[in-house]
Amino acid sequence: MMTLDGAIKHAEEVAEEQEKLCKVNDSFNFAQPKWKECANEHRQLAEWLKELKQLRQQASWIPIIQREATQDEKDSYFTRNGEELCFMVESEMPENGQEVLVSSGGYVSEDTFDEDYYAFENHEVVEVDAWMPKPKAYKA
Repeated sequence: MMTLDGAIKHAEEVAEEQEKLCKVNDSFNFAQPKWKECANEHRQLAEWLKELKQLRQQASWIPIIQREATQDEKDSYFTRNGEELCFMVESEMPENGQEVLVSSGGYVSEDTFDEDYYAFENHEVVEVDAWMPKPKAYKA
């Protein structure tokens, strides 16, 4: 089964092949209009697939994956910050000040990530199951 990235790569490769055919055969005045049309259509397909990929990424939940901190990580963190560290987050987190949707215990709410406290304004990281960027507001 082809992945979205594989489909993008395939469409770009077909477009390149068709463009090469056009260039080679142009020198012999033998260029086929279908090759140019095929290349253009595959370029357009690749662009649509890239847009789809971006939209999927924007509308996907990002699970928060945690693990217990090792003793070395706990010691290092305590030395730097004077606080105890219990867990490490191994997943992508929002940018500082980014408004997001969070899923916590089966409920969804809006929140803002605060990098300084490594927490959301209304939730501790350990309470959040997943987050996603807030969609842009509708404009008529």
